[in-house]
Parts: sequence; structure tokens; C-alpha cells
Amino acid sequence: MLRITSVLCLTLGLTLPLVAADWPQWRGPGRDGHAPGAQLPLKWPTKPPEPKWSVEVGLGYSGAAITRGKLFILVRDDEKKEERGLCLDAVTGKQLWELHYPAKFKAPDPTAGRGPNATPTVDRDRVYFFGLAGMLTCADIATGKVYWQHDCEKEYWGVKITSNGDDAWFPPCGASASPLVDGDVVIVPIGGKKAGSVTGFDRNTGKLIWSALEDRSSYASPAIASPGGVKQIVAFTGTRMVGLRHADRELLWDHAFPARFEQTIVCPVVWKDLVIIGGEAKPTVAMKLTAGVKKDEVEKKIAWKSDELRMYLTTPIVFGDQLIGFDHRTNKLVCLKLDTGETAWTSSALNTKHVSLVLASDILLALTLEGELRVGKVTTDEYTELAKWKVSEKGTYAHLALAGNTLFVKGPDKLLCYELK
Repeated sequence: MLRITSVLCLTLGLTLPLVAADWPQWRGPGRDGHAPGAQLPLKWPTKPPEPKWSVEVGLGYSGAAITRGKLFILVRDDEKKEERGLCLDAVTGKQLWELHYPAKFKAPDPTAGRGPNATPTVDRDRVYFFGLAGMLTCADIATGKVYWQHDCEKEYWGVKITSNGDDAWFPPCGASASPLVDGDVVIVPIGGKKAGSVTGFDRNTGKLIWSALEDRSSYASPAIASPGGVKQIVAFTGTRMVGLRHADRELLWDHAFPARFEQTIVCPVVWKDLVIIGGEAKPTVAMKLTAGVKKDEVEKKIAWKSDELRMYLTTPIVFGDQLIGFDHRTNKLVCLKLDTGETAWTSSALNTKHVSLVLASDILLALTLEGELRVGKVTTDEYTELAKWKVSEKGTYAHLALAGNTLFVKGPDKLLCYELK
């Protein structure tokens, strides 16, 4: 049974807009890794500043979401076997409220961790948490009051079991996709016949209002874009990349992506009429979509492939008309020309197996798996490192957040806040 601890209740207008310094969801305001309101040092010092605050919050790989002075994160209390949705004061780190519920799910692969993995999404007066075992929660950002909740493990999964003993619709290592809010619809990859591979819930009531496809769900977060001139939901399922027509969620196109353990993890990147996908150390592929013969249809063809950028977990980021990604084999940043797929530059090795990327104008921040922040200036021709800071004693896979002049770094169990002067 859900329990809520309300430490501080604040009156909040329902129509307050986001501000430039917000980081309200996975990969920032545009869900693209860009930090448009960032305020960075003109010269990066050799050593990082001391943390403005550091708070022990709990385990997990969820990144922070920040809006209007509040910070939201989903964590795990291993001792109590619970997941906790937290709201903190982004300036002081003080806890404002929390909600928590039992979370006993354990991934069959112990190296996958106990989660949770998905970053919360904040939209207007509500925040959406998606737990490792599929607990989808909608709560009031001021008080933590739960408006609605779905236990996807009980409601939608467990119907079909594979020969390996895994759920045929549920990602074997747990839910990891961050919810996408589209107007009054919350889009989450659930999976299977009961809820669909890509699913839309009513923002206000939590009612399941539409579902699409019957594949196993994906670890990757979906996106909305209009490649080929048709607005669509671009998303991974467990076996393929798909484009669903936004108007009726019908399948417009798909591209097979067979992966071991159905590890579709890297989120799709859309640039003009290209949809770029990758993962599992496969070559990066760009698909070009053009208007079809019939209205509101598209045709797909492979525009280019790059063997020099083979990604695994890191979603790449667009820089002008180029794409910057992290090669899982060489541990280097690789920059590709988006129109041709040719390599523009590569960095030296970063000595890590994973980074999360944030771009502020021409400054690229890469947070490594070891808790090191690599800062570099990027151009169309080269990458120049500006700073190398140790910002967490130990690192995790949690995504870096940058709101205004403030960095938020999630370590194994601590959340650290750095103010950039």
C-alpha cells in the first residue's frame, strides 16, 4: 500500500511556465541533451568547487529533474525494499516530501543493478515516476499527493513467459524508459498485448486511452518528431525501431534491431528527416524518411551507416549539423557529419565505459561511470578538453543534469549539487 510523507506543502499555481534554468525531464528541456539556459564559467578552474550541498538519497540510476526550484528523483531503499520518489529544494537540498512503495523486483542479471533507472518527468503541476518493476506514479509536485498509479507488473505483465523464464513483454532487467508527456497524454513503453509496446495514459486520470503494437517493451525513452513531414512517435520496442503516426498511432515504418536480451537502450535521435539509431555496439544507422505516395504516410531508406561510432548505452547529441556520440569499443567521443555519416573528429580515450552527455552551446560535458566530469569545447573539426573534475567519489549510470549554473550529479547513493561561478 502506498504511503506518503509530506514534509512541506506549498501553494503552487497550475499554469506556471518552465524557466530557462529548468531541467524537467530525461536529457533536459528538449529531451535532447541540450542545456539552453546554462551559465558556465568563462574559464574552467583546474579543481572543481566544493559541493554546494550533498544529500544521501538512496540507490539507483535515476537522474534528477529540476523545475521552479524543486528537484525530483526516484531512488531505492535497499534495506526496506522500497522505491522512493523524492522532492528536494534544489537550492538547499532539503527534502520537501517523499512517496514510497514496496519494490521487491530483482533483475535476473545481477550486474544490471536493483534500479530504479528512469528519470522522473515534470509537467505543469505533476511529476511522473516509473519504477524498475513498472510502478507508474503521478503525483502533485507541491505536496506529493498521488493522483493515480499503475502497477504494470501486476496489471499488464506475467501473461507469457519465455523459455528462459523471463517475462515475454517486460524488459528482463527492469523498466528504464522515462515517461514522455504529450499534451494530456503520458507515453510510456509498457509492452505486450494488454498494454501495448507503446502506451498512452490520460494525464489527469491515469486511464489507459490507447496502445500500439504487441512487442516486448524497450529500455529506451520515446520521442515525438516529424521526419518526412508526418508527426509521429519515434520509439524502440524490444526488437525494432518504429514510427507511429501521431494522429492514430498506426505503424508508419519500422526497422529491425535484433539485440541480445532485446537490449534496445539508446534513444532515437531525429535530425531533419533523419532518424539515427544504434546500440549494443552495432554500427550507427541513419534512416531517411520522405513523404509517401499517400497523405500522412512516409517512405524509409537507409541514408548511411557508420562503423566508427558503435554505441551501447550513451544516447548521442546533435551539435549543429553533426552528431556527437561515445564509442563503446574505443572509449572515445566520435563526431559524425549528419548529412553523410563521415567522421569529423574523434577525441582521445576517456578511460571509461560509459558517459552521459550534456551540451551547452559549444561546451560539452561528459559525466563518466567513475564520477569524473570531462569538459570540452567542440567545433566542427575538433574536441579540446578544458577541465577534468572528480565530482563524485564513485559514479553511476545516472544522467547528469545542468540547470542554469548548477550541476546535479547522482552517485551510488548521494546526490551532489555544484554551483558554477
